[in-house]
Amino acid sequence: MERFLSTLFATVLLAGCGSEERASNTSPLDTISVEELAPKPKPPPSAPEPEPIQYPTGPVPDVDIHQAAAAGDIETVRQHLAVQAPGYVDTPNESGWTPLHFSYAKGQTEMSLYLLDNGANYEARNKLGQAPADILLLKKNHQNSPFALVELFTSESCSSCPPAERLTSEIRRMALAKRLRIYCVSFHVDYFDGGSWTDGYSDAGYSARQRAYEFKRFSGLYYTPQMIVNGEYQTIGHNRANAYGAINRVLKKPAKVNVSVRQVKDEDGVIAVNACALGKFENAALCVALVENGIRRKITGGENKGRTLSMDNIVLDFQYLEISGATGIEFRFTEKPDAKRNMSAVAFVQQINSMSILGAHATPIRALGQVSGPMQ
Repeated sequence: MERFLSTLFATVLLAGCGSEERASNTSPLDTISVEELAPKPKPPPSAPEPEPIQYPTGPVPDVDIHQAAAAGDIETVRQHLAVQAPGYVDTPNESGWTPLHFSYAKGQTEMSLYLLDNGANYEARNKLGQAPADILLLKKNHQNSPFALVELFTSESCSSCPPAERLTSEIRRMALAKRLRIYCVSFHVDYFDGGSWTDGYSDAGYSARQRAYEFKRFSGLYYTPQMIVNGEYQTIGHNRANAYGAINRVLKKPAKVNVSVRQVKDEDGVIAVNACALGKFENAALCVALVENGIRRKITGGENKGRTLSMDNIVLDFQYLEISGATGIEFRFTEKPDAKRNMSAVAFVQQINSMSILGAHATPIRALGQVSGPMQ
C-alpha cells in the first residue's frame, strides 16, 4: 500500500509542475490518510439465537415408571423416557427411590443395564442415603445371616501378641476359604509405646475403645493380647480353643441388623465407602474400620526387638457415627487406593451401652480403576 501511495503522490507532484489548472484537479485519493485505507477488522459474527428446547410429547403410560422398573418392563420404561424431559430416568418417589433402586431391589439385571445405558445415576441416594447397589447388598445380608466380628487388641511391643496375630490371620484365611461371614480387625493400643519403641499402628482411640469394653462389658479385664467376639465374649488372644469356641457360639445366632459396605469411586483419589444399616435399633453407632493385610515389619525396640513380624487385619483408621435407625453414610479415608496393598473396609453396627455387635459386613478396597461398577 505504501508503494502505491508513493507512486500516486509522485504523479500528482509531476502533474502540478506542468500547470495550475491541472494542479487544481486534485484526486480524491489525496485527501485520504493511510489509516483510512488500511483494511478494517470485520465485526465478529453475532451468535445465533438458541433454539428453544423441544421436549418430547405424547401420552404417558398408565403404569408408573418405578413399577415398570421393578417388574422388568423395559417397553413401558422406554415409553416413559420417550415422552418425558431429560433426567426423568432418575426421578425419585416419595422415599427417594429411583427406578434403578427398584430394578436392583428386584434383581432385574436387564432392566438395570437398560436404565444405566439411558443415563441412570448409579450413585443416586434415597432419603436414607442408600444407592441402588446398597439396596442389593442389604437384601443379601439379611438379618438372619449369622456373623462374627473378631477384635484383637494388640501391640508390636508386646511379646505375647505375635501368636495372637497368627491366630487371627488363620481365622481370616479359614473364613475366606469357607465363605463364612467372619471379619477380623486388629486394634493396636498405645499404652506400650514409649522408651525405645513406638508402635507404628497404635492409636490412643483404640486404647480408649478397649477401655470402653472394660467399663461397659468385662469389668476389670484389660490386657493384651485380648480378643473380643461380637462384643459378647472375650479371651486371651492366642487361646485357640476359646477363640473358635466363641466364634462357633455367635455363628449360631442371627444378625439383628442388616449391614452393608461398598467402595465408592472418588475423584479425589482417596478411599471412600458407603456403609448402610437397616433394622430396628437405637442408641447405636455405625462403625467402619479400614484394615490392611500382609504387613511385615522389623521391630527395633520393645519386647519384640530384633524380630520381623507378619501381621494381618491391622486397623489403619477407624471412624463411626451415632445412628438411631436405618441409614446410609459415606466414610472417606485419607489412605490412597493401591493395587499393591491388600486393604478392606469392615463395617458394623454396635450398641453404645452394651457394646454388642448387631451386624457386620466387609468389602475389599481396590485401586481406582478397579472399583466395581454397576453390577457390583
